[in-house]
Amino acid sequence: MRALFNGAGTGFVAVALALPVWAGETTFDAGLAYFARDEITLPHGTEESDNDILRLTTAISWSAGDGRMRAALELGVRNEDFNGSYPAVTGGELVFARKVGDQRYGIGARLRSAEDLSTTTELGYSAEHLGQRFEARGFMGLQYVADPDVVRGREDTGVFGQVDTSLYLSDNWVLDAGLLADTDGEVYGVGSEYRFGGSSFSVYMDYAEAYNSYRGVESYDTLSAGIRFVPGTKTLRAARQSNLNRVMYRMVEVQ
Repeated sequence: MRALFNGAGTGFVAVALALPVWAGETTFDAGLAYFARDEITLPHGTEESDNDILRLTTAISWSAGDGRMRAALELGVRNEDFNGSYPAVTGGELVFARKVGDQRYGIGARLRSAEDLSTTTELGYSAEHLGQRFEARGFMGLQYVADPDVVRGREDTGVFGQVDTSLYLSDNWVLDAGLLADTDGEVYGVGSEYRFGGSSFSVYMDYAEAYNSYRGVESYDTLSAGIRFVPGTKTLRAARQSNLNRVMYRMVEVQ
């Protein structure tokens, strides 16, 4: 299993580096977000980690056969109570999806590395219904932690599944809710995103909390807020349904 995930991660990097950015119908999107996450006790000790993340994501999407692909690059830092220690966090994501009527099916891979923690790999499959006022999505996959001894409450390999729904109050305002379960616990989450009329920018906020405990932490929770930039679309609904940035969306991260 370790060889499988290592091979998947290596293959992901190789494919991403070889992508022709000049492909037809290429579009660009970006986002900046802050993730305020519950403090966790580091493995094999009593020291707590604030574990927050500030992350910038940039991506390109292009036509690929009868679907579209999206490659994203993540650059960020972990924040430990603003104490001057900001370990780097980097990552990449590669997604392919195709629409069949009002349905969209996607597969993807994500590789993330934290300078002071570990490297994680995720492989996922997503199925979505994209309606005018209502959306529903199922997402499942495998996750791998290269060094679980330094990541609280995680094993080296695990599975996850998530279901979420979205309700559009208008073309530019949406409410989200969902449930996620993986090898290390269950969480529920809610969120909202709003796009300013005539703009390519939207703001969003997501909140998730454990039913009981998650990763060995009672009432684990995470709050994230950010800005998304998706040019070339006139409404938030058009941006979310044409862009692939939510195909691999998880309410909580692996580490």
